[in-house]
Amino acid sequence: MKNNFDEYKKAIITRYEEEKMGKFSDLLLDPTPANLKRLCLLISEDEMKFSDLAIFRHFFSFKSEEDIARWIKNFDTEKFKPLSTFLKLGTNLKDYRSANLIAVLVDFNQRPYTKFLDTHCSLDLVNPKIKDTNKELPKREHFAERMAISKPVENDYQLTVKSPLSKRLVLTLLFFASVFFLAFVMKDVFDDKCMIWKGDHYEKIDCEDSRAYGEKSFDNVIAYNKDVLENFRKIEVCDTTTFFINDRPMVWYIKQNGKCEFFSYNGAHPITRKPLKPITKHMVEKHIMKVHNKKK
Repeated sequence: MKNNFDEYKKAIITRYEEEKMGKFSDLLLDPTPANLKRLCLLISEDEMKFSDLAIFRHFFSFKSEEDIARWIKNFDTEKFKPLSTFLKLGTNLKDYRSANLIAVLVDFNQRPYTKFLDTHCSLDLVNPKIKDTNKELPKREHFAERMAISKPVENDYQLTVKSPLSKRLVLTLLFFASVFFLAFVMKDVFDDKCMIWKGDHYEKIDCEDSRAYGEKSFDNVIAYNKDVLENFRKIEVCDTTTFFINDRPMVWYIKQNGKCEFFSYNGAHPITRKPLKPITKHMVEKHIMKVHNKKK
C-alpha cells in the first residue's frame, strides 16, 4: 500500500526541481536555512490565500496578520535545517507542518497535505493506462468496495462471461460507472476547502469565498477535515455526561486563564490551536463532579 505522505513529499521535490530555476532561484538553488527564512519573509509580504496563511500560522505560531514579519524574523533559523536537508539531500521529513511550508515556498498547487490526500486518493480510483498487460483486471468485489455499491448476496447473482464481447461490455460499464463517480466528487476534490469556527462547531467554506471574508481570521479558519467537521463540538459537561466508553476518553479539555473548556473530539483548540488533553478520571472526580455538586 502506498504511503500517501511519502507521495506528497516526492511531489513537492519534483515541484522544487522546477521552481528552483524560477522567480526565487537565488534562494532556492541554495536552500540553506537562512535562505528559506528569507523566502518566507518575501512570500509573507504579498497577499496570501487563507490556506497558506494557516500553514504559516501553524509553523511559526503567530497570532495575527500584523505579527507575521516579526515572528518570522525572530524565528530560530536552525529550525529550518530539516527543511534544508530535505531539499538538498532528500532526507526524511516527518513533520506535516514542515512539508506544507515547503509546498508553499515552491508553489506546489496541491497543498496542503489534506488537499493532496483527497486528490491523490480520488484520482487513484481510475487509471486509464494499463502499464502491465499481464496484470489481473480488478474483480467485481474490488469495485463494489471502492464505489460503495451493494455487494450481491452469494449465489443470488453470478456474473458469467461467455465471450470477448461480454468482457468488453463489462469493462465498458465499469469504466463509465467510474467516470460517473469521479464527476460526482470532482468538485469537492479540487475545491480549496476550509473550515470556519462558529462558536461551538466548524462549518465548511470555500477558502477563496470573498463573501465570507468578514467572518474569517487567522484564529478561526483551518484546512478542511471531514472527521473534525462532523465530530468536533464544544460541549458543556455535567454529572450525566458520558466521559468514557470502555475506559476510552470521550471528552477532551483545555484549561486557559483559569477556565476549562470541553470538546467532543480530539485535536487542537479552534482559536489558540493549543492541543487538547483527554479527560481523566481524576479530572472528573476531583474537579467536574465537585463543582457540579456545589451548584446543587
